[in-house]
Amino acid sequence: MSDPIETSPGPQVNLSEQDNAALDALIEADMQVERVPEALRARARKIGTLLGLLDAGHITCDSALVDVTLQRIARHAEPMLSADDAEALDAWALAEYNASSTPASLRDRAGRHQYLSSVVTDSDITATPLLVERTFQAVAAKVASNRAQGIVIPTSRGWRISDMVSVAAMMLIGVSILWPTMSYMSQKGRQLACKSNMGSVASAMGLYAGNHRDSLPVATAGFGGTPWWNVSPDKPQANSSNLFTLARTGYAKLKDLACSGNPNAEVGEVKKGAYDWSNLETISYSYQIMGGQERPSWCRSRGAAPASIVVLADRSPVVLRAFHKQSIDPMENSPNHGGRGQFVLLADGSVNWMTTPERPDGDNIWLPRAIEVLIQQAAKFHQTGKLEGVEVPFDAKDTFVGP
Repeated sequence: MSDPIETSPGPQVNLSEQDNAALDALIEADMQVERVPEALRARARKIGTLLGLLDAGHITCDSALVDVTLQRIARHAEPMLSADDAEALDAWALAEYNASSTPASLRDRAGRHQYLSSVVTDSDITATPLLVERTFQAVAAKVASNRAQGIVIPTSRGWRISDMVSVAAMMLIGVSILWPTMSYMSQKGRQLACKSNMGSVASAMGLYAGNHRDSLPVATAGFGGTPWWNVSPDKPQANSSNLFTLARTGYAKLKDLACSGNPNAEVGEVKKGAYDWSNLETISYSYQIMGGQERPSWCRSRGAAPASIVVLADRSPVVLRAFHKQSIDPMENSPNHGGRGQFVLLADGSVNWMTTPERPDGDNIWLPRAIEVLIQQAAKFHQTGKLEGVEVPFDAKDTFVGP
């Protein structure tokens, strides 16, 4: 980053004594012009009109456009970035905040921007425009109360309540503009972490398959008629215990099998003698149901290309709702990413992002073929399918993940 460029200060704009007095009177009158003394009412009305311009209402705009616009505005403020850093900042924003996706010539500088942004996005402090506004109102109310009681708080360097209003207004405007940007960056950060986790799982599955004749992880071949969502850490009876095999046998760590979008995910060490997660809510990913007669293989399949077979996905909302006996929506996206979509791991080790659970060939990853057929019939005959937790894939081509 370059050193700040010294520039001459711009002109200072100050309110007249009458306008300062009108602003103070307006605040003491709870922003009600009719309660301001008549001598200051005309000026207070003009000030109120100007302050009303700060209320922009709800603004909807493209996140990427906001990001790039803010970056370009920032380069004209102090301190200024060098031309190379400014270009890297724009490239980083356009690459969806993934420094590794920026041009090679800008990647090092973009990486520094990404590191600096992590200081903000990884913070536990959550400021919102509403919080800023309430804080400002609380301070203003306290000042008004003190004045009503004749309490005068000494200030230095001519600090006035109008100065406080200016600072609070700047904070409110700044947070209102930057909050969507920071939320977008935080969301993208969680998605990148989840995608990285899926890559780690792919490596673990590759190692497992290499030692088990291209087989996907299996702990139990059947469910004995019990629902495959009955998770029990004491014995391998749920489908999730098949995926847990990677952690139990040391091919992966629990943190590799945890998505930051699941607040209940387990990330510690595997407990001695455990065959599964503690309960359904702690599982972040849904694994291909392994109870059918035909099972997909890692990098090799029966009747379908490996790249077309989904073996793992962000946790299924359909299974979660069915488990709790709630109505299901087959087209609902995973809760891991706020319903925006889900990552899926294919049998060839690639990771894809899906904005809908339905694949191009019409296969819904949350449901077995039999339920999909019932849903299609329901559109014609007003019937409905019910998920019991004992269903299995129709064949090797039928993607059906859970829990």
